[in-house]
Amino acid sequence: MKLKDHIISLLFFLSFIFLLVNPESTIEAAINGMQLFIEIIFPSLFPFFVLTSMLPSISWLNNFSKFFGHVMKPVFNVSGQGALVFLTGSLSGFPVGAKMTADMLKKNKISLPDAQRLICYTNGASPMFLIGAVAGGLMNQPSLGIILFLCHLAGNMIIGIFAGRLIKGDSLVKVPERNESVDYITLFRESVVISMKQLVVIGGFIIFFSVAIHSIENGIQSLHSDIPNEKLEILASGILELSNGVDAAVRQSENLQTTAMIVLAMVSFSGLCIHMQVVSFIDHLPISYKPYLLSRLFHMILSPLIFIIYTHFSPFAYDEVPAVQHVIMTFSRPVPYSQLITIISFSLCIIVMLVNVNKQKSRL
Repeated sequence: MKLKDHIISLLFFLSFIFLLVNPESTIEAAINGMQLFIEIIFPSLFPFFVLTSMLPSISWLNNFSKFFGHVMKPVFNVSGQGALVFLTGSLSGFPVGAKMTADMLKKNKISLPDAQRLICYTNGASPMFLIGAVAGGLMNQPSLGIILFLCHLAGNMIIGIFAGRLIKGDSLVKVPERNESVDYITLFRESVVISMKQLVVIGGFIIFFSVAIHSIENGIQSLHSDIPNEKLEILASGILELSNGVDAAVRQSENLQTTAMIVLAMVSFSGLCIHMQVVSFIDHLPISYKPYLLSRLFHMILSPLIFIIYTHFSPFAYDEVPAVQHVIMTFSRPVPYSQLITIISFSLCIIVMLVNVNKQKSRL
């Protein structure tokens, strides 16, 4: 075995031991994650998953792609079918864009180069999340959510323009004309089954990262460092899971513009939990994870920069962030300091696994 394999095995073993030592806090965090999935994530994603599974098979897709092909090809260097992925992903939010890109590639509606380009900029935050949950619910500034969403969307569109020029390959795919009618009952049943399987995987990720977030929040409280614990909590939460990171950023910051920039950066990266969901969709496809990762890192810089440019010409009239009205996830039971080591182990394992998946694909 290589040294890397020994290190990964050791990290998994230590993480397992730490979870056994603290079973009560682990169960509590897992229950919170399960509640989040059942009460919020599943109801909001399931209808979109079913519909996006059906969309590539609908009869008027070819007409739709021809109409938008005059825009998508010169701007993003993708075929007209990419317009449906872009619109659906931008309006539905994480991880619908990645799922639909994978579905379109599986059904030979788009080429592999198109799928590689689309994955970079179609898996973004929905206006419902930024305007309703973040700006309206957390920051009590619904109008700010519109600006956040437009900055986020503009950043993704700029990335799409660059991806169309930097990722080489032909966009042409021969899509046979449909003469037979679609069996919508069978299509609907298959879409429901596929969507349920995919959501079970996503639910597992959410529960896992709920445990991780629970561990790091309480572990940081016992950490003695020159860096304020609040800032460590924001950084760690934002890297691991988006909603908790945004919640921590809003609670700890008092300046509206700074908070908006931090939120945009977190939403642009989207957190390792979303990254794992994206990898689960492209795992058995020749789509590389590396361009997606690079695009998210670039988006972390780009969307706050767009926000800065906007505020330079149209400065905000607010200086303070109102009190938080809604907390997405709350935990209260303290856990030992050793849990901080657990979360570090989790993060390292996840990053190494994602890199290994990308390397294995490149060898095939």
